[in-house]
Amino acid sequence: MSSGLSSQSRRRGVSVLLPTLLLACFASRPASAQPVVSPPPARTEAITQVTVDLSAGAFDRALPFGVPFFITGRTPEGTVGIELQHAVVPESGDTSSLVWAPGYSARWKSDGTAGSHTFLVLVGPPLEARRHYRVRFTFVKERPAENTTVTADGWTAHGNYVSIDVGLLYSGPIGIGALYVGTNIYLQPINKSAPLGPFDAVGQRLALTVGATVSSIADDENHTRSGLFWNQAMVLGAGYRLTRSVRAGGGALVFRESNPNPLITRKTAATTWYASISLDLDLLKGL
Repeated sequence: MSSGLSSQSRRRGVSVLLPTLLLACFASRPASAQPVVSPPPARTEAITQVTVDLSAGAFDRALPFGVPFFITGRTPEGTVGIELQHAVVPESGDTSSLVWAPGYSARWKSDGTAGSHTFLVLVGPPLEARRHYRVRFTFVKERPAENTTVTADGWTAHGNYVSIDVGLLYSGPIGIGALYVGTNIYLQPINKSAPLGPFDAVGQRLALTVGATVSSIADDENHTRSGLFWNQAMVLGAGYRLTRSVRAGGGALVFRESNPNPLITRKTAATTWYASISLDLDLLKGL
């Protein structure tokens, strides 16, 4: 009797102990055994550097607009720090009442060694296009009475922006889809590296389009419809950037059409509407 009870007690103990051991084993698994899901890498771009010639008071290129950038150059002897600000020079050229920005100076400090140094200062607040800027460098010395100030003038892009447009269009009235290549002409400077801005930022997004179809829009044997030149139709319209490089557009497709009168065999120019989706590819930064 006691032997039966003892055997039954052992079985009950095993049934309790086994789940406990299994739970302990799972709990003791190393964290490295768990799959680790990493977020996708963030989109990054190199920050432009502009070199200043302090003796000439000029920069080696047009100043970037719409994005932060670095200004680099050589300091005078004995410089321990730099403070940098910029101001817009009015079209009148009057520099008597310039408004310097940012309110706090962008700064650089030397590593403490003697001699001239190469400095690198970040211009954080983005500049605007089509502006003349004066940049003020204050060179800080160990003795404040020896501090010096130098200015340099630079300009951001002034010209219109031109890019290549490659995409697909569809014309409902003639039931034709075609590949086309064209040119986009923006009416202001565009910096593709800068944020696109709100959807209603028309100046940054809207461009005129001039191009031609790559594939033919003619019907069988050019019976009623043929290209304006060779087998291609002309594309005249406009497009709106949805992203930095993707555009939706529309406009007029120009081709040659037969006259309904069979006695008139000469084809005349005709137009119909089209809608398109395309890629906006960099070509020229300004005209």
